[in-house]
Amino acid sequence: MSLSMHVSKMSVRMRGFARYIRLDDALKTILSHVRPVGVETVKFDQALGRVLAEDVVSKVDVPPFDRSAVDGYAVRASDTFRASESKPVRLRMVGSIAIGYPTKLRLRKSEAAKIMTGAPMPTGADAVVMLENTGAVGKKLDVFTSLTPGKNVSTRGEDVEKGDIVLKCGHKLRPQDVGMLGSLSKLYVKVSQSPSVAILATGGELKQPGRKLGKAEITDANSYSLAAAVSNCGGCPKRLGTVRDDKALIKRAILKASRHDMLLLSGGSSVGERDLVPDAIAELGKLLFHGVAIRPGGPTAFGIVKGKPIFALAGFPVASLVAFDMLARPALRAMQGLHADRGYPRVKAKLTRKVSSTLGRADVVRIKLRYASGELLAEPIRITGSSILSSMTDADGFVVVPENMEGFREGAIVEAEIYIPDC
Repeated sequence: MSLSMHVSKMSVRMRGFARYIRLDDALKTILSHVRPVGVETVKFDQALGRVLAEDVVSKVDVPPFDRSAVDGYAVRASDTFRASESKPVRLRMVGSIAIGYPTKLRLRKSEAAKIMTGAPMPTGADAVVMLENTGAVGKKLDVFTSLTPGKNVSTRGEDVEKGDIVLKCGHKLRPQDVGMLGSLSKLYVKVSQSPSVAILATGGELKQPGRKLGKAEITDANSYSLAAAVSNCGGCPKRLGTVRDDKALIKRAILKASRHDMLLLSGGSSVGERDLVPDAIAELGKLLFHGVAIRPGGPTAFGIVKGKPIFALAGFPVASLVAFDMLARPALRAMQGLHADRGYPRVKAKLTRKVSSTLGRADVVRIKLRYASGELLAEPIRITGSSILSSMTDADGFVVVPENMEGFREGAIVEAEIYIPDC
């Protein structure tokens, strides 16, 4: 009997998890059930952070003409050979070239023309001598340095040649890429659509931020942090509010949310009497796994309803965010045509103290980074404490202890993933 069939037919509520799926196996299951979203065309100056769905091929040369790279004088390089401070070469001034205007000037032997940075080179000139290497007296110009052809000239197509593939399909656009699209006059670009992600928080005890809390009530933080996490990796979050711990209400909310590309449910995913979300998923579609060998975030479930991926995340805020990073974030990236990883920058750092773990489980350890004596140090904050959100707000990143290790010794060099805003 397959794991998905077993999970779908047997609730773990009030019994505990019979087994946990390995993190790598959970990811493989998830990625086999997510598909790329569609493609849309957007204006180039609105494409920051979007993922290209086409190769961008230049239809022009950049720059479109030979131009001066400095303020100075356009010359024929051969006229300056053997020029020096003690023995300058004297040339005759025949004109001036301004930025933004074409020029009909043609330089002949021993002639020069004043030129500004970015101005087009005159015919016959193949170099520019900088102002500080010259001395002008009336129509005469003394050149105190020898130049080679091409010196201080930005040639046509130096940056980009017509026909070049400038940006490749699957590339996430940065500010400099938007500038490049503008320079190519690529006014519209095809990008992956931003996945629409519905977010539901379960639990009648939840209140919106700012509302007065009654006894045993708590403020809903999870749906807001998850919405921010979705935005952070290119998704379009849709907070759908809260739903009480009632299976019929939960099922109704799931069906309503299935018009989105993905659904995240926070709370109700564990093994308690009121943890109804996995059963609701199983009854509406397929529950593919329930319980992952990670800490925090173990009571995470994943399934498919009406063809849409659904994540049931723990109600504790740290467990919810860690499970999102480990499982939902790679899926969201894959849906946009990016590598199916977490996408965080990685650095090597030295642990300031020992970290213990348990074989067969991946532990996600929040860390604080600092430099000391030229070394990057990682100070573990904690592994346990799924409800302690400050352990994440204090963290610069995290280290994953693999399932096949019992931890890291003090002073071990580890790979840390850094929390930084995605563009």
